Amino acid sequence: MQDPYSKELEVASAAVREAADRYVSDGDRDADEKQNSVGSFDIVTHSDVEAQDSIVNALRNAFPGDRFYCEESEGNTLTNERTWVIDPIDGTLSYERGMPIYGTQLALFIRKEPVLSVIYVPVLKEMYTATVVSGARLNGNPIGNNVSRELRKCVVSTGDFSRKKQEWRDKHYELIGAMRDELARIRMLGAACCDFAFFAAGRIDIHIRFVNKIWDFMPGLFLARVSGAYVDEELLKEKSFLLLTQSKEEAEEFRQKVLSKMEL
Repeated sequence: MQDPYSKELEVASAAVREAADRYVSDGDRDADEKQNSVGSFDIVTHSDVEAQDSIVNALRNAFPGDRFYCEESEGNTLTNERTWVIDPIDGTLSYERGMPIYGTQLALFIRKEPVLSVIYVPVLKEMYTATVVSGARLNGNPIGNNVSRELRKCVVSTGDFSRKKQEWRDKHYELIGAMRDELARIRMLGAACCDFAFFAAGRIDIHIRFVNKIWDFMPGLFLARVSGAYVDEELLKEKSFLLLTQSKEEAEEFRQKVLSKMEL
């Protein structure tokens, strides 16, 4: 079956790869501080802005009528029109410090629903793509339908502590304590794109986070869904909490052995 978004996927993948390879090889890592609701430290580098401009220009040239919703821009809104949601460098602090856990991610929305996503982890040269027709892929090879494990054998990754709500930060601390004796390992990578990409590739069994900015989690969540992940829709809708597992059974055991110890 012909993928109706094959052109969009080709253009987006090329734009992301070009921008990311440039900021890795000769990007400007000088940074300015950003203000957050909860007052924790965050930055934006000059490369964030340059990468965003590069990707937007490439997509605008190919699809001149499309809209853009980007991290390093003001006044973003998601409408029913075709809209590209872009995070030019996810894991900016790691990038600025020279730690290799960061990447670039985007998703195309039509009528407020994602139809494709691209995540590129440039240091690893790993390009993750997803559409409903073509499925989830890593460097062109199919991924997904990963092994489901009992909880004590699972590796879980968790998003950063929220920079939006103190309540979420407090719950996050509780979660780590509740998980401590129930799972094999806990990881905090500091880049949502890597959390979701490594989950889709089967390297991580469970991913959890409080969701906030659409560019931070939607490209990866779409990739994970297409790869066959189980999403606890009730928690996502009612608590803005994402519990992403390789199977429904993993999610049920996580609820029973971890979430039962606390109140989200």
